[in-house]
Amino acid sequence: MSKTTPLSILQSKAGIQTRLGYDFQLAFEPLARRADADVVIVSTEEGFSPLGGSRRFFEGDLGISYDDEIYPLANWNRFENERVTLIALASRKVGSLLRGIILAPGENCRSYSEYSSSAGHKPHRNFYYNVTYEAIQYACNTWSAQSLAISHLCSCNQFHEDMATCHAEAFAHFCDAWPSSAPKSFIFSGCCIKQEHFNGIKYLNAEGQSTYHRAINVTTEYKDQAVLLHLDW
Repeated sequence: MSKTTPLSILQSKAGIQTRLGYDFQLAFEPLARRADADVVIVSTEEGFSPLGGSRRFFEGDLGISYDDEIYPLANWNRFENERVTLIALASRKVGSLLRGIILAPGENCRSYSEYSSSAGHKPHRNFYYNVTYEAIQYACNTWSAQSLAISHLCSCNQFHEDMATCHAEAFAHFCDAWPSSAPKSFIFSGCCIKQEHFNGIKYLNAEGQSTYHRAINVTTEYKDQAVLLHLDW
């Protein structure tokens, strides 16, 4: 029985219904085992974090070494990479619960520095929207994801209502643009996210009639078996 808490139902222009929900556990394994996540969009933050808390699960389920591959890529994306980059790692294990994970940047990454000054005390909305949209698009159109889970893409205890709103808006726009690829659910998961952060979501137009997605430039690069998606807008 799913323990994910329902948040709202989004209906796309094509009439496709998808559910938003949340589960504030640190680890992603319970979500995957109850089919509430087959792709995880996770922050590059290590240690006591959603990435670090699921390291053994990711390694065992995906068949990818955490120490040799997942952690070095996350560390590079957080501290060295100056571009806004999503790192997609597809499962290499037959019968895995997850189709893959996407290491996503946030405000604690080097690539966010040029956006932080213009955003002031609030998150940069274009940054969070575009990162989320492209992660969802890759997961759904490349891996045929049916249930997505996303962690906080920020420093510890720095999650903001605007981040959750950007995530939900990007998800709604994707379902409008790609109804045949729309997943069944989108789950906010992990620490640092609280129920009050979802207050802005109720103001979104659930049918997407007044807003729409504006395409950005995405450059694909292959690094061994990882796919790097560089975002420019």
